[in-house]
Amino acid sequence: MHAHTTEIGASLALVLIVLWLVLRRASVRASLAGQLSRLPFVRTISNFYRSGLFCRNLGILLGSGVNLTAALRILVNIMSATGGVAVWTETADRVRHGGKLSEALAATSILPPMAVRMLRLGEETGQLAVLAGRVADFYEAKLQRSLDRIVGIAGPAAIIVISVVVGGLIVSVMTALLSVSQIVG
Repeated sequence: MHAHTTEIGASLALVLIVLWLVLRRASVRASLAGQLSRLPFVRTISNFYRSGLFCRNLGILLGSGVNLTAALRILVNIMSATGGVAVWTETADRVRHGGKLSEALAATSILPPMAVRMLRLGEETGQLAVLAGRVADFYEAKLQRSLDRIVGIAGPAAIIVISVVVGGLIVSVMTALLSVSQIVG
């Protein structure tokens, strides 16, 4: 091990540089985010985040006077960070070719059904910007509650893990001291 510290250090530095270069690409980061969002606990949080982000930005853009097709073009770029660029592009294309936003979102099932129903109601009543904001509020609140639960679990779990590690260190030091005292005595 001591004879190869230079090679190990150089290999580690090379791996870190390659990892840094690969993660600088937006497509790789988006793909990684898409893969991570398929994990069980992360999937729910990712869905809440994606729904809140889409609806919040949709409401802001429409409330500022941007038309729906231009807003969806902007949203495709924003939502590409959450993964699924093809799905968002397909949704924008369907609306650009005359489809309803709610039908395009329902066909891709990228957003939860409740969000799609609320957006459909907003389209039908002409209050899409307002209802998109309300949907965003709802999913942002759900996201906050989920994250609070995770933090509430992670804190005590971290204390338990640290306690076990410290206890293991104390036991190993005491065992070593006892074995040395038995050899001397």
